[in-house]
Amino acid sequence: MSMCLVMQERPASPGSSRFRDVPLPIVLVLLVLLPIGPVGWFWGRADAKPRPRPASTLAQIATRAGCRLQEFQDGMDTNPPVTGRFSERARAADGAYVGERQPTPEATIHAMFHGRVLFQYRPGLAERELRVLDRLTRADPDRVLLFENRTGMKAAVAATAYLSVMTCPRVDRPALAALDAFRERRRAFGQSF
Repeated sequence: MSMCLVMQERPASPGSSRFRDVPLPIVLVLLVLLPIGPVGWFWGRADAKPRPRPASTLAQIATRAGCRLQEFQDGMDTNPPVTGRFSERARAADGAYVGERQPTPEATIHAMFHGRVLFQYRPGLAERELRVLDRLTRADPDRVLLFENRTGMKAAVAATAYLSVMTCPRVDRPALAALDAFRERRRAFGQSF
């Protein structure tokens, strides 16, 4: 036995409408104005030019600062080094070594393998530039070492992390911003143990 439901439509009474209470001039104005909004929006976008995106990659930051970034290549042989041999016993504490005994190369490589960023400066760098680098390091010394380079690098300053090196020809405001960006993006980049 099946049941069937039949619905009957009620005949519309004369004068009944959803828009019965809306005056006709308002309806006409709305019918004219409503399509203008989307048409105007699309028409205005025809002249819109795309905005350039700000440089945000580390490579772009380095390039703007006049620095050179090298990363993640097989058999990387860089100066200063970004990988190498080390002794598990050779350790260096985080912080600046300006005017102090420098950590050994084995200790710095070991630190880099554990996710440290190494800021290195060329021997004979001006005292004023050393102070600026020292301030940059001391402002956020967690997992960062600053020391004099002993590998004969040509750049004034370099930042290294495991398989990543950025060298800068001078110590100026753009280079400091690039060093800071390198620290933020490459800290804890090694094996982190």
